[in-house]
Amino acid sequence: MHEIDLKHLDLNLLRVLHVVLEERSVSRAATRLSLSQSTTSHALGRLRRFFDDPLLQRTAQGMQPTSRAEALAAPVADILERGRSVST
Repeated sequence: MHEIDLKHLDLNLLRVLHVVLEERSVSRAATRLSLSQSTTSHALGRLRRFFDDPLLQRTAQGMQPTSRAEALAAPVADILERGRSVST
């Protein structure tokens, strides 16, 4: 896996990535995050540029994660869970 320099990543984007990967839909993720579809789509664009990967690709079966996105899913979920435990 690639080394990630978190100094250059808005950590709020990790929550967007997590929910988009779970929902496999920008619109459903936006609803769940209480964001507009446009805001969520822009966040996904920032994530795509940061990770230099499309992360999700439209297929006949809907949005499917790339192998890079699949590799990121568990670490991102872990980071978010650890963040929740620190704030409680």
